[in-house]
Amino acid sequence: MRELPVQVQEQLLDQFGSRVAFDELERLFYSHDMGSLPSLVKPLLGSTLPAGVVQPVTEEQVIGLVDLARTHGIPLVPRGKSTSGYGGVIPVKGGLVVDFAWMNQVLSVDPEAMTATVQPGVVWEQLETTLNRQGLALRTYPSSAPSSTVGGWLAQGGLGFGSYEFGEFHENVVSCRAVLPSGEVREFKGETLDLIREAEGTTGLIIEVTIRVRPFEPAALWGAQFPSAGSMARALEVCKISKLPFWSVSFINPTMAHVRNNLPPHIEHGKAIEEDRPTLPEAYLVVFVAPESRRSVLEQHLVSLVHAAGGEMLADEIAQDEWDNRFNLMHGKRLGPSVAPAEVVVPLDRLEPVLQEIEARIELPVLMEAMVDAADDEVTLLGFILHDERKFTFNFAFGLALSVLKAAKENGGRAYATGLFFSNEAERVLGAERLSRLRAFKREIDPQGLFNPDKVLSGLPLLDGFMGLAGTFEPLVRLFGNAATSPVGERLEAQGRRGIPDDVAWYAYACTQCGYCVDTCDQYYGRGWESQTPRGKWYFLRNYMEGKVDWTQKMVDSILACTTCELCNVRCCEDLPIEPSWLKLRGELIHDEDRLTFPPFEIMRQSLRKENNIWAGY
Repeated sequence: MRELPVQVQEQLLDQFGSRVAFDELERLFYSHDMGSLPSLVKPLLGSTLPAGVVQPVTEEQVIGLVDLARTHGIPLVPRGKSTSGYGGVIPVKGGLVVDFAWMNQVLSVDPEAMTATVQPGVVWEQLETTLNRQGLALRTYPSSAPSSTVGGWLAQGGLGFGSYEFGEFHENVVSCRAVLPSGEVREFKGETLDLIREAEGTTGLIIEVTIRVRPFEPAALWGAQFPSAGSMARALEVCKISKLPFWSVSFINPTMAHVRNNLPPHIEHGKAIEEDRPTLPEAYLVVFVAPESRRSVLEQHLVSLVHAAGGEMLADEIAQDEWDNRFNLMHGKRLGPSVAPAEVVVPLDRLEPVLQEIEARIELPVLMEAMVDAADDEVTLLGFILHDERKFTFNFAFGLALSVLKAAKENGGRAYATGLFFSNEAERVLGAERLSRLRAFKREIDPQGLFNPDKVLSGLPLLDGFMGLAGTFEPLVRLFGNAATSPVGERLEAQGRRGIPDDVAWYAYACTQCGYCVDTCDQYYGRGWESQTPRGKWYFLRNYMEGKVDWTQKMVDSILACTTCELCNVRCCEDLPIEPSWLKLRGELIHDEDRLTFPPFEIMRQSLRKENNIWAGY
């Protein structure tokens, strides 16, 4: 359903007012997630343009929306901040995207029960700040905490910082409330939580989550380097067996360290500014974190353990720098400018062979960060293969993600999540028994199949067939993938197209679409739509250069209305010069009088001509 009947549009306008959009260009910004799909895969999805976007702010609005959708057979696709690349928020059957970004209130914090109750659109970083003011802290949070939401992480699942002690996120959830396709609001907790978590909105729209929290305490940090995957894996296994009470244990691989050492300098006002960052040893680097009160218990054991495994302790300065940059794991994409994600979960005791297989099988640069879950004996590997989506060979490089998945599965591992692209891995990700329960529950409550169709429990036949075929012929796919030489760091001539400057074009493709810039942007806060965000503007420029869209007054206004506060430059996980790029585009956009322009600039232009100043004075 790509277009809604006029009657339905009118009903939505009555119900949501300015919080609903039917403009085709605005809908474009809600047709994708943060992943970059290769050209051979995109046609398998068909059109992903939704018929509209709705932004509820109350539970009653969500219930009313569900009732309307059920009556008219409209698919509903829930969306948090779209910080995943698994296709879970892509509206493959059109319908309405339900943007929960504005249901973002912390409803209550209970210091006695050590819980917090929040709406689904609450961003992790903001929740941590709120808790810290009351002497509390999060038990665990994702590596995308500056932009991802509580509801989104519950819907997809996963491990994060703090998972070493507290396990997967769902293990820290007391309960959640969700609106079912019938319009009923139901609470899920205990075993029934399995019917909502990791289901990505296919069984219910999450409207409230209660999580467990912990007392706030300053962090004690240690860093260690290991010359090989084997020595690091041995150290991590001893940590687990010895039951050392760390809160979080994470690591990066040597390729990630190498790329971080070779990142381009920060650009400020058109000039390169060299940052005073320590040089990282190009080895496996592990960061251990614990509450300060445990320092004396852990320090002596950790040093001897690291040395026994063949590693060395890192300087405090490097350990602190790694921890301070824990949310910038995709910084290296700036050299790509694109990545193929390769994220898997593997048993802790099989970590060494998995890492060795990945190193042996894949010749392209694989940047990797990982979180250890001692409670469940698992390690989440968040891998990114650097390449360039503008090249046809990106199709082959993208296929190397299947080689990472194969290495994981051969050692008892699995895909990180299902979403749209790995629905054929659902049984391994969710477990056969839970998958069966989810499918039965879905049939019972959503016979029309309106809630996030073609995700998790079933996929697109063409896409599933393609992924299955590619998996079967993985050795051949890997052969072509390794031959697709990665153009890391190339600054090709004439990258910009259709009048877009070369450097701005590079940044448009380098943008990770992570959303770190979104909530800090005054323009987004004032106008409330993705078209007004820095990541939205980058996405528009990509599509413009590819000839899929043209300049409209709306997008000219969006670029030119930037308040130049520069907060996006500060928050960007890749250190892109965002605001300077808009200033450069301003010159391009207002230089030619035949182009669309910005009314205030036209007033200034005419005033300058008439009175020799822009203020319309004599």
